[in-house]
Amino acid sequence: MREPGKDGNTFINSNSGAEIARQMSQEPLLLQAMGGLFSEKADLSDVHYLLDVYCGPGGWALEMAFYHPNIEIIAIDTNRHNIEYAQAQAKVQGLSNVHFICVNPVWELDFPDDTFDIINARFISAFLQTQDWPGALQEFVRISKPNGIIRLIESDEPFTSSSAACERLKQLSAQALALHGQSFHPLRGAVNSRVAARLGKFLREAGCQRIQEKAYVINYASDALYNNLKYDSLKVLYKLAQPFLCAKGVAMQSELDQLYEQMLTDMLTNNFYALWYFLSCWGYVMKS
Repeated sequence: MREPGKDGNTFINSNSGAEIARQMSQEPLLLQAMGGLFSEKADLSDVHYLLDVYCGPGGWALEMAFYHPNIEIIAIDTNRHNIEYAQAQAKVQGLSNVHFICVNPVWELDFPDDTFDIINARFISAFLQTQDWPGALQEFVRISKPNGIIRLIESDEPFTSSSAACERLKQLSAQALALHGQSFHPLRGAVNSRVAARLGKFLREAGCQRIQEKAYVINYASDALYNNLKYDSLKVLYKLAQPFLCAKGVAMQSELDQLYEQMLTDMLTNNFYALWYFLSCWGYVMKS
């Protein structure tokens, strides 16, 4: 079993307080880009139990609990630091309808069959190896109610930008993730993981029907509203990723330091641009 949250063993050491802050700062941005917490289903009045998979520090689950007090929310993550942070936030906000549980692994969940109306799994490819996906989806289907919804959100790459340093760091990250068994691309070193294109296939093979997709894009150009957020995010992301990249042997620390400083400089120039594309794919669980 892979132990999460250790330097060199996962892309980012999620025990870091900086990583918790980075994830929490992205929540309002994702909420605005996607038009709501669960825009795939406008009326949630018939939703009673919801599972949030790899919830991180709990930003999405906490928002859901606040705006939908009649929904009981279970949020799970493999990292105890994330869970403890999220539990503390729920207590401070007085949210009694959200419960955070440390679980590992996500493809062996201790929930009864037919429990949840919605299963939300955002950007879980950061934690799953390619062979983990079928088992995870089968488990999601098992614990879903008939006609329940499973929503997967993924991005094939973190962004596309005008910075050569950004693109090189992205390439090195893709190589390291491929060596770690977390890329579906047939060519080693390709910057695209090809996971988003497989989401519908995963849902179909698990037995879901009425599968739908919706793509989103966020602009991080130098004159765009969210440039500062992306700057702060990448500043944390690629600093915390350095132990993983070194451990996988794709770069020396000296090269990473040089690329990192150049990336930060590039992002502050007037002609910098970057776009982040991601895909939401959801389906309904059909059971006899």
